[in-house]
Amino acid sequence: MSKKLAVKHQQTIVIIDKHIVNVGEQGSLILPEHAIVFDMTDKYISPGLIDSHVHHATDPDGFDNDRDSRKRLRTLLRGGVTSVRDMGGDTRALNSLARRAMLDQIQSPDIYYSVIIGGAEFFADPRTVSSAKGMESGNTPWMKAVDDDTDLDQVMLMAKGTGATGIKIYAKVPGHLMNKLSKAAKKYQLKVWSHAYVGPAKPSEAIAGGVETISHAPDLAAEIIDNYENWRRKNIDPNKEQEKRSNNADAYTALLTHMKLKETILDATLTVFEKRKNASKNNEKRYQHAKMLTRLSHEKGIKIAAGTDAFSDDEVQLYHELTLLVKDAGLTPFESLQAATIHGAEVIGIENEYGSIEKNKIANLVIYHENPSEDLSALNSIAHVIKNGQFIYRGADPRLPFIPAKKAAGTLWMSGQIGNLPGTMALAGETIDAQMHQTMKNIGYVLQEYNLTMADLTKCTLMLADINDWSKASDIYKSYFTTSLPTRSAFAASGLALNAKVEIECFAAF
Repeated sequence: MSKKLAVKHQQTIVIIDKHIVNVGEQGSLILPEHAIVFDMTDKYISPGLIDSHVHHATDPDGFDNDRDSRKRLRTLLRGGVTSVRDMGGDTRALNSLARRAMLDQIQSPDIYYSVIIGGAEFFADPRTVSSAKGMESGNTPWMKAVDDDTDLDQVMLMAKGTGATGIKIYAKVPGHLMNKLSKAAKKYQLKVWSHAYVGPAKPSEAIAGGVETISHAPDLAAEIIDNYENWRRKNIDPNKEQEKRSNNADAYTALLTHMKLKETILDATLTVFEKRKNASKNNEKRYQHAKMLTRLSHEKGIKIAAGTDAFSDDEVQLYHELTLLVKDAGLTPFESLQAATIHGAEVIGIENEYGSIEKNKIANLVIYHENPSEDLSALNSIAHVIKNGQFIYRGADPRLPFIPAKKAAGTLWMSGQIGNLPGTMALAGETIDAQMHQTMKNIGYVLQEYNLTMADLTKCTLMLADINDWSKASDIYKSYFTTSLPTRSAFAASGLALNAKVEIECFAAF
């Protein structure tokens, strides 16, 4: 059970490497020697946001290829989303993205992903065919068809081998298999996630079977509406009497009471249904169910997690989800932030390290100019994002009289970079080592913006405040290249910005 969280004022947060090592009232803490101090007066800090339902690498050769996925993930991170739960895709691609995200080699939230479990009939779905490319859909470690004769130990061992955090029970699974799947997954420390409607299993059977998080609030109506798939997937109108009963809050009392007792978390995904509500009359009815059932769940004390089941190249859909949780489901702005922080961490099983601002947790933080716990429009007022204790580069700094880079004549002309922490006027440290590493990272961030890497650099010029630092600077510089080095010049210079020890100007080829 998560504890009740609250907003605290005038706090100091001490970060060493990637951990929060202390939190306390302003002036009450002894700061480490040589600490870099940031005055965040009039700022507000939340834990890094978590989107509990995303999809990347469904079709790694198509619409969500590596380049496009990295762009979308970069948008999320710069918008304060520091972790995501991916609910089904090609784990070969997801594992690569997750590894690079964990090592901060790409700008991305940390990625925790699922394997998909379903009945054999489900794996004719074209999406599963794309995700299983090169193998047979329903017979891969990350997309497995199951029935009464399946060796579930083997299924879970193979799932574990993909690097997955959990299983997602998707569709065409009978109720009597839910408990067996849950037990087998938990035996191998895999989280158990499921659609609310698995079909033929009903929501109550998923909950009774030990599913820890269920997705899609409107599908709780499958408890009331028989042959729910006809309405949900085939747009066939349900029985009128059942439809009428499905809009009666009292009809869900037993289901929601059981859900609360079992501590099942609801991944409501209002966004995906709200975006489709005008497509048909039945879609509009489904969104009415989504609003009602999320609200009822919240009133019952069931934990709500903020998942979107939607993506965008240049917008953070999670902001929309949090707004809908407030506007249409009755959560307060603070409660909606809990849905996107500590509750999301509990869904993934990382609540001991993430999801709140506490001593010994990982320093994933979002710093705002305004207070999102009172008004969610403040989500757009981000000043800084910190992931793994590092300030995240968020693009051009409007305070500076130049831009980071410009394309012309097949070349990326890059402004000089110094070792300042991104978005700040503070150097990463006092030593040439600290500043040199940060300078090279800053160059890498700009290159990522243009889908380039260090290998694309053609010429760099090093300007050193002290030419005696040349040897150390050169060694660090060379460590950032795994292929041939670009051409280079180096000279001593005085009066670098912020009294930096080094500035590096580079050019890259497209």
